[in-house]
Amino acid sequence: MKKNGKKSLSILLALAVAAMTAGCGSQAGTATGTETENAAPAVEAQAQAAEEGDRDFKIFAGVSALSPDNSEKPMVQQMCEAMDVTVEWNCVSGDTLVEKRNLILNSGTDLPDAFMGAQLTDYEIITGGTNGLFIPLEGYINEETMPNLCAVIKERPNLMASCTMPDGHIYTLPTISEMGFTYKDGNQYFIGAIPQFVSINKSWLDTLGLSMPTTIDELHDVLVAFRDNDCNGNGDPSDEIPLSFEWGHWCANMTSLFSAFGFTDYNEDHRAVENGKVYFQATTENYKKAMSYFHDWYAEGLIDLEVFSQDDSQYIAKGSAEDERLGVFTWWEIPEVTGSHADEYEYLTFLSGPDGTLGVNLNEQGTTGHNCFAVTNACTNPALLLKWVDQCYEPITSMQVIYGPIGVYFQDQPDENGVYVETPEAGGDLKARSELQGPSRQLASDFGTYYYMEARAQQRLDDLNNVWFEKVDQFDYYPSVIYSLEETDVINEHITDIKDYVKETSANWIVNGNVDAEWDNYVKQLDSMGLPEVVAAWQAAYDRYMDAAK
Repeated sequence: MKKNGKKSLSILLALAVAAMTAGCGSQAGTATGTETENAAPAVEAQAQAAEEGDRDFKIFAGVSALSPDNSEKPMVQQMCEAMDVTVEWNCVSGDTLVEKRNLILNSGTDLPDAFMGAQLTDYEIITGGTNGLFIPLEGYINEETMPNLCAVIKERPNLMASCTMPDGHIYTLPTISEMGFTYKDGNQYFIGAIPQFVSINKSWLDTLGLSMPTTIDELHDVLVAFRDNDCNGNGDPSDEIPLSFEWGHWCANMTSLFSAFGFTDYNEDHRAVENGKVYFQATTENYKKAMSYFHDWYAEGLIDLEVFSQDDSQYIAKGSAEDERLGVFTWWEIPEVTGSHADEYEYLTFLSGPDGTLGVNLNEQGTTGHNCFAVTNACTNPALLLKWVDQCYEPITSMQVIYGPIGVYFQDQPDENGVYVETPEAGGDLKARSELQGPSRQLASDFGTYYYMEARAQQRLDDLNNVWFEKVDQFDYYPSVIYSLEETDVINEHITDIKDYVKETSANWIVNGNVDAEWDNYVKQLDSMGLPEVVAAWQAAYDRYMDAAK
């Protein structure tokens, strides 16, 4: 039965792709899966409804903490004016977003017309779709109603498969971001492929007459030297921190150093895939060896005592202090942590282990998302609402949706190549204040055609391509899958407790040791907490994805 189920879903996904392509080509949206009472009207009826129906909408929207109400953003005002539409926004940020979203979803009453940038989970999308709270959208994805999305689909025919739920329907619109590079193997990889860059204070190495380490044991000896000397020359030999990181942090953890034990555990669920088999990295023998090895470093005072408690601001304060304090640290890049000291640091690439072992897994790096925009059954004119939001897929509009408006984030006029250039104020807080969290397109071909990639992003891609990928030996990574309702239930039931247990236990091993004595009970405990069932759900979703890709 399971095998047949996988084939059925693969067929549904394939049909979804075919339907979207046909719909965009012929202006005829074709619904997939089971028909519902909310199925889209014919294209001609959609056009008439968009012209004659309700033009006032209510949208529940996620925004950044620095963002004003979406109604104040020039891009939103232009979009509304272009379609003669009025939007009443309910914009929410931070910790209250999930709480307020769930209150609305659970009540099922007084619904907005749409949820935009509201971080809907797969579970909420599937249940909301199957119980009729969200309407199917595939019938509206045609040249008349959503021409800009259709243009993206023509360039990326598999895009809508990433939005197709197990029942064959599409309840949310996609977003796509292809900030990547083409490696020498001919494949494209993306900016988060290796999220943690390890950096070392080269000026301290030079001061002490030390060479750049290439093995984990050589790094150990360097850290001892950093610990025992007044490397920053301020007269205090005790304020140097040999190694600092943030335990469990997506880009500030220490797991790039695990390469010395044959792996890099980047995924927060400790999920990885090799030769088509999904596995849990935190129960491997290599993980146990890493815990034992790095406990010795902690016992020797080579690891910052605050790695299990510090937050980003505390971490960055150490790196940017007037007197340099960090010998080795991990982060997305060097300057953000070290500030004016950035020139004193260089990247420390993957190190081999005591026995010559060297292994690197890539991080999960899907380029598509499917939780940006859902239309509820309260909407009386879905065709116009979707025609309005379709503007977000037009390249120049999408550029402003992602970053900010022309004249604020980008220069008023494009350069001599017809490409928009950022203003001196671009980046950071300005993006957070200006962006519209919702559907968007960012194809690899958009860079250099409509706007230039941010300098920081381009530098990071260059570093990945020219520095970090040289030692990558495992190029498989877990893709952006869609879980069934049953799989989502299994994962949601167990994964939080599993991750918390691994994080706490591993931290204890680094601080107190004893991993060898406790390992077998640790693995048994994870089994009793439902880890095998979670891995099985991951595997089933992966298998379906790969079947559909074929």
